[in-house]
Amino acid sequence: MFRNLLSVFWLFLVLCAPNSLAWADLPDFGPAAALVRAKVESGEVPGAVLLIEHQGRVAVREAYGRAALRPQPRALSANSIFDLASLTKPVATSTAIMMLVESGKIELDAPVSRYLTPFGQPDKAGITIRHLLTHTSGLAAGGAYAGKTRTTPQIVAEIAATTLKSPPGESFLYSDFSFLTLGAVVEAVAGQPLDQFCRERIFEPLGMKDTFFRRVGAPLEPQILARVAATTSRDDTPENRALVHDPTARALGGVAGNAGLFSTADDLARFGRMILGGGELDGRRLLKSENVRTWLAPQSPALRGERTLGWDMASPYSIRGALSALSFGHTGFTGTSMWIDPASKTFIILLTNAVHAQPSGSVVALRRAVSNAVAASLTAPVTVQTGLDVLVNENFKRLEGRKIGVVCNHTAIDRQGRHLVDLLAANPRINIVALFSPEHGIRGEVDAIVSDSKDPKTGLKIFSLYDYRLPKAQRYRPTPAMLAGIDTLVFDIQDIGARYYTYISTLGYLLEEGKRHNIRVVVLDRPNPLGGNLVEGPILDAKLESFAGYHTMPITHGLTTGELARLFNAERKIGAEVEVVRLGGWKRDLLFDATGLPWINPSPNMRSVRQAWLYAGVGFLETLPLSVGRGTDTPFEIIGAPWLDGAAIAADLNARRLPGVTFVPTRFKPSSSIYSGLDCGGVQIFLWDRATSRPSEMGIHLLDAIRRRHGDHLPREVLMRSADRIGNEAIISMLERGAAPQTIIASWQTDVAEWRKRRAPFLLYP
Repeated sequence: MFRNLLSVFWLFLVLCAPNSLAWADLPDFGPAAALVRAKVESGEVPGAVLLIEHQGRVAVREAYGRAALRPQPRALSANSIFDLASLTKPVATSTAIMMLVESGKIELDAPVSRYLTPFGQPDKAGITIRHLLTHTSGLAAGGAYAGKTRTTPQIVAEIAATTLKSPPGESFLYSDFSFLTLGAVVEAVAGQPLDQFCRERIFEPLGMKDTFFRRVGAPLEPQILARVAATTSRDDTPENRALVHDPTARALGGVAGNAGLFSTADDLARFGRMILGGGELDGRRLLKSENVRTWLAPQSPALRGERTLGWDMASPYSIRGALSALSFGHTGFTGTSMWIDPASKTFIILLTNAVHAQPSGSVVALRRAVSNAVAASLTAPVTVQTGLDVLVNENFKRLEGRKIGVVCNHTAIDRQGRHLVDLLAANPRINIVALFSPEHGIRGEVDAIVSDSKDPKTGLKIFSLYDYRLPKAQRYRPTPAMLAGIDTLVFDIQDIGARYYTYISTLGYLLEEGKRHNIRVVVLDRPNPLGGNLVEGPILDAKLESFAGYHTMPITHGLTTGELARLFNAERKIGAEVEVVRLGGWKRDLLFDATGLPWINPSPNMRSVRQAWLYAGVGFLETLPLSVGRGTDTPFEIIGAPWLDGAAIAADLNARRLPGVTFVPTRFKPSSSIYSGLDCGGVQIFLWDRATSRPSEMGIHLLDAIRRRHGDHLPREVLMRSADRIGNEAIISMLERGAAPQTIIASWQTDVAEWRKRRAPFLLYP
């Protein structure tokens, strides 16, 4: 009954909206709405307003429950006004800061003391505006201000006099003090109160007619007051209604950088549309689009998730796997929240008066449930089957009666987590002769030489295909003695999509030996984690081919393992008997996150899809005197050296506005690899949009920025160490001459276009 009524309501909204589309064009967000209704009907939350907008069309705009319970119930409506609590931080304060940054009146990396003199004392002098926005200032979370009265200068002086919890930039601590300080910065720079600035510069231009700070004791028009939901746990009397809940904001008279804003779902929707519009709404521009990108890009070190300049990217929503890495939002203690996903052009506004419940209600679980329901509605279910899954479904019939050598590691598992070797060993119609392990070993845990061994479960001999102590001809390929008695080699290893990841070199050598010894090669295909469309980076010169670069192709080749086998076999004229067990349900536009497959670290330092993506742009730098984060918790996400000026390099790279990435200065001490035990300056790379990022291009910009500032550490003879990773010596010469990165990047575009034509005959998936 409820679903039918809700569907009718949505249909009415869509048909009445400008440029409306048919009902079928909107996802079914009914499950999300039902969750809110159930929470209200259970009595856990007095009332709630849910607004979901998708691609410019309101899909849900519903009110549930009561605006107040005591002393008598009061109805809630979709245009009820709520105390937003900490939603004030991004909607008012950080927006105001970014507007002042755009006008040149504030610099993100300027010390706060430039704008507020009490912060000039030695321990606070290092705190910047960026630190405040990302909650990495080291300031305490807040103070005890209930029942007190303060002016802005008084509270700034008191905050500046507190003891820091940590040095600026070293740790994350969600801090009201940081945003109270930012509110004071706005007032000092703009020369007017925060509420006046926000009203005149943000809310009125955006048509947010019901959004305001309410100063304590200031009268409200009766029709406005009647729409305000209960804001505290007290009885809903006229003197308590529209009284800001946050005690610090109340001490400041109702206007503060951390809390105090009141608004409706409709007004917040206008704010959300402005963000999705790149800073513009209804023809009025609030911020330049490039400054909106800066505002919403990950900025802070990954000390507790990622944050933008005022927004949370790791909130209780926990929907980044289902939506996109671009999504961001914020919550408020009173029971409010807003989450925005630019990739799908969707936002979720959930406003409740949870603090009015007795005992105080919590909406954390509800936020998570609603957002996951929305994500499920937006994401069509995808079930990708690996080649192993397909083989299991066929009951291994194509391998029956064969004498098999298995080339695999720990990534060779099916959707149920069962390993290829165990599945084959349990099949009496299959004869496993030997196992072969690639770099990092059959369990993927070795970061050095891999030795021959024996599988403890099956007793089978494991031959190493990665022992550089052996003569060159035997280091990385099976010998005739290893292949004795084998008529079929089965290859199942997860690749990561970068030319210099050695598992695909092992595949190439197997094809060569398979042809030489008349052995069939069966490749169990697996998805390219970077998708099948990302193709970029310089083409490897044939004279530089090696175990770290088997074939003349770009750094990100855009092929699955099975497609690579077909291309290697043809282009290198190997002529082996190759069979690819194809993926089921995979398409080229699917990134690994969307496959539903578990991520298994394919090597010790490849711990996430994000790191796989960055490796394509950072991997060719690790042959230089630079740490790429091996021996830290974030390999390939940081790069540095004891001599590197991280702040200067980060500033340089951020000024280049590279798509999809942001750089933050950092310091780290690797526990292994180059510079082990040494304190390094560096930059941390935040990948926030894989749709636009180009890792190889980013790597060239990284190398260019480092060389321009620290060229004495990267002379030509040192740069030449990276030639086989980068792909050709001409690029090294261009770097040495100081050629612009854009010129270097342009130099490989014709070759990449040709590669796309070369690979086309070998593609197996649409």
